[in-house]
Amino acid sequence: MKSLQLRLFRFDQSKDYESYYKPYVYDDYEKFNTLYDLFLGVQEDDIYFDFEKNQNAYIFVNKTPMQLCASLKYIVQKFGLELVLEPLSTKRAKKDFIFDKSDFLAKFDHVASLVSSEDKRLYENLEYFYYTSEILAFHPEYMGDALFYFVFEMIEKYPDKKMKFLKIISDTEKGIFYHIKGDDIQLESAILSLQEEILKLNMFDEKLLNPDKKIKHKENNCQKKEFENIKHYFENFNIGCYGFKPCEGLKTQLLAKFIDFENADKNSGYELLNLDSELAYKMAANIVLDAYDSGCDFLVVDKVKDFYMFDTCAKKLMQVSGRNFEDFYILNRMEFLGLIQGIQNPSLKEHCLKVSLV
Repeated sequence: MKSLQLRLFRFDQSKDYESYYKPYVYDDYEKFNTLYDLFLGVQEDDIYFDFEKNQNAYIFVNKTPMQLCASLKYIVQKFGLELVLEPLSTKRAKKDFIFDKSDFLAKFDHVASLVSSEDKRLYENLEYFYYTSEILAFHPEYMGDALFYFVFEMIEKYPDKKMKFLKIISDTEKGIFYHIKGDDIQLESAILSLQEEILKLNMFDEKLLNPDKKIKHKENNCQKKEFENIKHYFENFNIGCYGFKPCEGLKTQLLAKFIDFENADKNSGYELLNLDSELAYKMAANIVLDAYDSGCDFLVVDKVKDFYMFDTCAKKLMQVSGRNFEDFYILNRMEFLGLIQGIQNPSLKEHCLKVSLV
């Protein structure tokens, strides 16, 4: 039987200058029913390891949030036998998986006067929503998805305070319209309901939410014929893809190397352009520079809006990041498929980051 190989985030603020990932190997991992049981096992083997003794707490498993009560068997089936485990916030770590939650708790102050101390307990159980929000890394003043879900619940409890709640969370600098869509259906439903109610009541300028005028051409549908008539194999090139996964048939036939970079699934910030352009540029720059620093020679994107952020706004991205990547290239997916077949789309000449691949 193969072993379970772990890399656990470790940091002790009382003695460590930097965090690190410590390896652990378990041949008998099947004896652990849950992640929580696994952590207890690690702690038994390593008395210096620490974590929050709460089975409902969340951690990141291979960058995916999972509760400690999750079945270890399920996790192994989902991710395999090599797991990287991290707390919800590595930047605020105090001792391994125990971290400073004061930023999360402070956001409750926005609505504290409208609810009871008993209600606060509900908010304190929503830290998962707060720390898994993409926007938090770029906008620490953001009120937080946890607060918005909490407000949704409190409006049900205190309907007479609805307008006060909505006025608070409709803040144009840190409110609910900075929310980045995620995968939690319950959260998304609650936030969408609140946003629609705020707009219906004319409590927010809807023009700040419509950047589509910035792009003038339509999306290209290039789902089919991805690997016909290959004339250019991109040998010796490292390729990054954003917004889609290249089909395995294409990857097999090309001689290029496809690079998996960490931020390939992050939001490009396009929807926030009218609301806070600098914030949007920072989000986009983070993606482009991640691909660049990961060794990609160029980046292929699926959506017109993302091409706009990465190429058309390239100079803005370089300004906000303080980095230069003029030797990097962005291709839309149709252009890339054309080049594979020996076709140079005229649109290549219109790029801000000039393409000189073939």
